[in-house]
Amino acid sequence: MAALIIFAVIVEIVFLPFGIKQQKNQIRQAKLRPKEMAIRNKYKGRDDQVTRQKMQQEITDFYQKENFNPASGCLPLLIQLPIIMALYSIVIDPLKFVVGFSSEQITAIADVIKNAKGLENLSTNQTIPFITYIKELGLEAFSSVEGFADKVPSLESLPNFNVFGDFNLGLIPSQEGWSWLLLVPVLVFVFQFASTKLMRKFTYQAPSTQDANMGCSNSVMDITMPLMTTYFAYTLPGAVGIYWIAKNILSFIKQFALSKLMPMPVFTDEDYKAAEREMNAKAPKKKSGENKGGSASGKYVRSLHHIDDEDFEDTRERALAAKAAAEAAAEEEKNKADEMAQKGKISAAPLKDDDRKNETKDDSKNTEEK
Repeated sequence: MAALIIFAVIVEIVFLPFGIKQQKNQIRQAKLRPKEMAIRNKYKGRDDQVTRQKMQQEITDFYQKENFNPASGCLPLLIQLPIIMALYSIVIDPLKFVVGFSSEQITAIADVIKNAKGLENLSTNQTIPFITYIKELGLEAFSSVEGFADKVPSLESLPNFNVFGDFNLGLIPSQEGWSWLLLVPVLVFVFQFASTKLMRKFTYQAPSTQDANMGCSNSVMDITMPLMTTYFAYTLPGAVGIYWIAKNILSFIKQFALSKLMPMPVFTDEDYKAAEREMNAKAPKKKSGENKGGSASGKYVRSLHHIDDEDFEDTRERALAAKAAAEAAAEEEKNKADEMAQKGKISAAPLKDDDRKNETKDDSKNTEEK
């Protein structure tokens, strides 16, 4: 148990430089957020495919101009993947990587266990359960395996996966039925789900990840990934699940520490407005027919949706006027609605005593005339 936790700590220390690099990359992307939001606000309220493609292209051009690559943050993760796979192999195969048995010796040990325990589907790729079987059968049962006594002179020389007395983490929960080992995959799900949710609070979330569709996708992934890990923890030795639990806890602690030592920049509404003014001032005024590489004839093809009218001198004034007129109409409509609501309140107000008396007199006079 202690060895697994120490092993998880060593892994996090080894990967710490990658975590620092990723944090710096997120900070740089966060600094570009106000200008990116200015671009997104330019296309706000228009969700057709043409508009979204134009917006995405403008954001890509903006990142290229700033010499920033959003995908560079994924590089540390890609570097870690083969290392994690190698470390995973070490955890599930201690007889090979810790004790030092060869593949032939492991096969011979497996044959002895199969004959003694009646196990036909015993895999030689996961030798953690072998340690439990060796302790149950005793060293004499493996005297026929060449070189066994040299590598395992006593049972104490084998890796120990027992915790709290006789709780053996070398066993597989799915093969033990209803036992305390079933708590391991349950705890794996709880810790990974909580770690995913908490780490999102301490990492930068790009505007694109906050869209409704992307938010739904993230929610699905938050459940799917822990469920997959839980299934693996159910079918693998309990020690692997304990390692994943420790890894999740340590990863969160590392990310929390980095977020405090290297905090994300915070912007006010005025910062966003200033960035929007700056982006609008830098926007080039294109002339009609200016080449942007959009067509084979060398002429820029305007959008049929008129989403780029403000980019051209001959249509900019008209587009801005139409935009102002639309905003004025919306404001006038709002004022009319408020005025109607106010009149409704006045007409529904209760009559005063004098008004009731005058109204009664008028009714009496009408009756006498009749």
